[in-house]
Amino acid sequence: MDSLFEELIAVDSEAALKFFVENLRETEGTGRQRNDEMFYVASILAHYSQTSRADTMSLPSMANLSEVFDQFVLQATVMNDSELLEIGGSQVLLFAGFFRDQMSRRHNVEWYDQIGQSMYERASQHSKNLQKRELFDRMAESFPAWTIICRDLSRAFRNNRLLLRFN
Repeated sequence: MDSLFEELIAVDSEAALKFFVENLRETEGTGRQRNDEMFYVASILAHYSQTSRADTMSLPSMANLSEVFDQFVLQATVMNDSELLEIGGSQVLLFAGFFRDQMSRRHNVEWYDQIGQSMYERASQHSKNLQKRELFDRMAESFPAWTIICRDLSRAFRNNRLLLRFN
C-alpha cells in the first residue's frame, strides 16, 4: 500500500500531461477538436496542477477571475505582450473552464470566455512565432468549446472523486 501512495505522490510533469490528455480525449469524445489544441489545453491544466500559487520563479496561478481581470485586463502593458496575453488566456481557460461551476456563482463566465478569446487573438497578433500565431488563432476561435470541455472534465473528476483503482 505504501508504494501505491508513493507512486501517486511522485507525479512528474510528463505523467500530469498524460493524465490530462487522456481525460480530455475521453471527455471531448467527438474528436472535433484538433490534437495540437488538446495537447496545449492539457499542458495548461497539467502546469497549473503542479504550480504553487506561491511560486516565485514564474507567474503563478491567480486565485480567481477577479485577480485575472486585475492582473491581465486592467494592466495596459499586457495588451501588447504575446507571452503575458497567453498566460492571461490560459488562466481564463483554467477558471472559466475547469473551475467554471465555482466561478459562475460570482462571475459572468460567458463574458470571460470573450476575454479569453480576445487574449488569444491579441497574443496571435503580437507573436513572432508562426506556429504559436496559428495555434493562438485556433484557440481564440475554439475557446468557448474548450471552456465547456474543461468544465465537463472537472465535473467528471468531481463525480468520480476518491475513486482509486487498484490493479
